[in-house]
Amino acid sequence: MNETEGVIKFQLDFEQGGALDYPQIESIEQWRQRLMRLGLIGQDDARYEGLGFGNISHRVSYPGPLGAFVITGTQTGLLQQMDAAHYALVTDCDPQRNWLQAQGPVKPSSEAMTHAVIYNKLPQVEAVVHIHCPDIWDHAQQLGLAVTNPAVEYGTPQMATEIERIIDARLPRGNTISMGGHEDGVITWGESLDAACNEILSLIAPYSTDATLHS
Repeated sequence: MNETEGVIKFQLDFEQGGALDYPQIESIEQWRQRLMRLGLIGQDDARYEGLGFGNISHRVSYPGPLGAFVITGTQTGLLQQMDAAHYALVTDCDPQRNWLQAQGPVKPSSEAMTHAVIYNKLPQVEAVVHIHCPDIWDHAQQLGLAVTNPAVEYGTPQMATEIERIIDARLPRGNTISMGGHEDGVITWGESLDAACNEILSLIAPYSTDATLHS
């Protein structure tokens, strides 16, 4: 892989501000810590050049613009605990222009554009989760997952187009896509945060004996 993990590739119109005040952040953080314990989100010197990986977002219904969502900040993977000071609010995006608008105490994750496309395409979706899991990524075909074109890198307009293409074609399994050109990258979504994260747990269950899967 020639890409650099965790680098924002879209044009970002960012307004620096104070810590966000949205109840969704507490639920996100509970799941983020659980996924960290499973090695699906975080930061590891031995993986991806030591940069952070994985992110979670949740749609904001009120207050906030239509289609807005909160998402973990860029390069926060090393943090064991986070609060509202580590999340960004995405308020608008235009994948064709490779442009995204956000505000908050930190810039949004480098995968924010992909999250935005899913929210815009599927109004029933309330949460999107991006993890890095070699087991799922290596066995995507056996698991019946849709896979993006390996030539397409994360965080680009081409990735947004790939996600739209796969959604329009209807997924062969669940709400999960393996990102063919993004090493170990998997993205899933659900009508609730629990639904999205439990889908991930069900996918990794055949390859893991980790007790935290059931805790």
